[in-house]
Amino acid sequence: MVLDVIQNSYSVRRFKEEIPSDDKINAVLEAGRLAPSWINVQPWHNIVIKDKETINLMGQLSNGQKHVQNAPVIIACCGDFSAWSKDNFRKVVEAKDGLTPEKIEFLVNSPMYNPGERGVDAVLFRTLEQVTYAVAYMALEAHNQDLGACIVGAIGNKLTGELADVREKAKQKLNLPEYMEIINLLVLGYPDQSRGVPKKVRKDFNQVVSHEKYSK
Repeated sequence: MVLDVIQNSYSVRRFKEEIPSDDKINAVLEAGRLAPSWINVQPWHNIVIKDKETINLMGQLSNGQKHVQNAPVIIACCGDFSAWSKDNFRKVVEAKDGLTPEKIEFLVNSPMYNPGERGVDAVLFRTLEQVTYAVAYMALEAHNQDLGACIVGAIGNKLTGELADVREKAKQKLNLPEYMEIINLLVLGYPDQSRGVPKKVRKDFNQVVSHEKYSK
C-alpha cells in the first residue's frame, strides 16, 4: 500500500558507497514524470548526477551539507520557467479535450490559471509547487525501490538568493539555459542503517486536520 511506503519512509543522510542500478534510478525518475501537474504544464527537468566532481559542486551549492557531498547519486530537480510562456501554455491548454475556443482563451489569459499573467514571482512560486510534487513522488519511489533519499532545498538558487557564484558554476556545469533553475536536489543511494532508523515524528492527526471549518 502507498500509505505503508509513506509511513516507513524517512530522509536518509548516510549512504553506502554502492551506486544504485540504472533500473532503480529510472523507476524513481518515472515516478516524477508521472506526478500531477497544474494544467499539465509539467515545468520540470531532472538531471541524474554520478560524476564525483559534479557531486562535489552540488555539495558546494548546498553550502557543504555532507549528505550531499557524500551521495552516490544526485538528481538535480530543475524548474523550467519557459514552460509558462504564453505560447507553450496555450499549446498545453489546446491539447485538452472538450474545451471551447472561449474556454481556451479564458484559461490562457486568466491570472488565476496562468501564472505568467501575474509576472515573474508567480511563475517562480508555481514552478516551485509543481517541481515539489514530482520530487515527492520520486522520494517515495526511491523508498519503494529499497533506496534511501533526502530532499535538499537549502541550496543556492533564485528562491534563497544565496551562493550566486556557485549557482552560476552549477548552471554552467549542468548546461542549464537561463530559463531553468535547480529547485531541489534529491540525493539517492542505499541507506547506511548502522546507526539505526530514525523515528518518524509528526504532529498528531487532530492537530493538522479539521472538518468543515478550522478548529484547534
